[in-house]
Amino acid sequence: MLTTLQILALQLVTLVDKLVFRGSSWRQTLPALVIGMVGIFLVIGIIILATYALNKGFSKKDKNKEE
Repeated sequence: MLTTLQILALQLVTLVDKLVFRGSSWRQTLPALVIGMVGIFLVIGIIILATYALNKGFSKKDKNKEE
């Protein structure tokens, strides 16, 4: 009877055996990766700017008080 560790080792060996590195796939996936990362940074930037604008617009500072 196989132990849990032996089963996991067999599955890992089978998985690694099926992995194949294809250099040409980078040409297809890299543009999608770059577009996705730029999109993430743009959305984060928009959220930061919106938060900053809302804090400036709705802050309860005393306008008569000198800084």
